[in-house]
Amino acid sequence: MAALRKRRGLGEDIADRLDLPGEALLGSAKLTLTANRRALIENHCGILEYGPEQIQIAVKRGKIVLRGSDLRLAAMNKGELLICGKLQSVEWE
Repeated sequence: MAALRKRRGLGEDIADRLDLPGEALLGSAKLTLTANRRALIENHCGILEYGPEQIQIAVKRGKIVLRGSDLRLAAMNKGELLICGKLQSVEWE
């Protein structure tokens, strides 16, 4: 466990020194919200649940739950998901 903590610290240190966001080296998920209409999730691990009122996305360290109305998957590729609709809440579990 200590070795894992050292690697995370080292990765964060490298990201800081190279002026990069930490998720660039660590593979952590990144969530970008635009008002209450769009959510871009980078470095996802797939969709767990999909419906017009709730979408659950797997990420490396848990899941992201988006709730709202008229939610839909607007675009998806290996590394990014774009969810559109009227977002009412976002939970990172």
